[in-house]
Amino acid sequence: MSLWKKSISTAFNQWIMADYIIEYRTRTEYEKPVKQGAYEFLVLPCENKTQKIKHHRLIYSLDQPPFVAPNKFGFQVFHFHSNHQSFEYFSLNLLVQVAKKLPPMDLMSPLSPEEENTYLGDSSFRIDHHAFLLTTPLCFLQAADYSPDLDRKSYEPIGVYTVRLNAAVHRLITYVSGSTDTNTTAKAALHGKKGVCQDYTHIMLGILRRQGIPARYISGYLNMSEDRSDSQLHAWVEVYIPQLGWRGFDPANNLQVNDHFIKIAHGRDYLDCQPIKGVLVTDGEHHTSYEVAVRDSAEYNWFVQEQQQQQQ
Repeated sequence: MSLWKKSISTAFNQWIMADYIIEYRTRTEYEKPVKQGAYEFLVLPCENKTQKIKHHRLIYSLDQPPFVAPNKFGFQVFHFHSNHQSFEYFSLNLLVQVAKKLPPMDLMSPLSPEEENTYLGDSSFRIDHHAFLLTTPLCFLQAADYSPDLDRKSYEPIGVYTVRLNAAVHRLITYVSGSTDTNTTAKAALHGKKGVCQDYTHIMLGILRRQGIPARYISGYLNMSEDRSDSQLHAWVEVYIPQLGWRGFDPANNLQVNDHFIKIAHGRDYLDCQPIKGVLVTDGEHHTSYEVAVRDSAEYNWFVQEQQQQQQ
């Protein structure tokens, strides 16, 4: 290991708060054989200032190995293509070790609310963040769709407002698994008064973007229990606070994002962050299932030891 790489690794180890093993499994079974297929998987945790991939292993059912390429926001996607091999099922198992640091939790910008307003209105700022200021069909909301009390007051710091909005969106709808699907809009979820994590996220994005506050959709993994046994794919929001940067909020659970949240990717809405996409040539029905587990790396000693042996 070079001196430079060693110093970077040492610096990272000094601030590790948690060390996770994430296991993502999916399997799709087809009523009739698939003649041709193309899949894209956006399931690998990203690397940034708060998290680092230490090892990962990918097992899949197709003979052809995937190629990996970044999407338009720079996040790594596994691409599988099968043009000659007929198959009746497709399975994928990702095992990845991630070191996670507590993200920045400060929310109070050094700017006054008036200075923040000037910042948000600056043309250069709006150009730099245009992708996360423009509405999308899934996030589109009008003023009549929600109470004006949910808008930011002119004297309210953005950090304070975002905490208030996070709690308010949490109360707007009831979490009901299976009550909506990936095509459900923020407006439809508000009207039905129920939804899942992506619906809470789309609603909060719609309200923020209407007011010129940059906000982006985040996909990732979340563990909510103390014993790290309650794991799931999840969605939350990142909001840009002037002179602080991006800060994460989870309106489905009324939380500020901490080291239990492991980011995969960000985008404008769910469609930019879909974990699985596929185009197939087949007849009949199909059924897809998936499982997610997030554990302390000590529970996966065999995997850690296996990776260490491969590096020797």
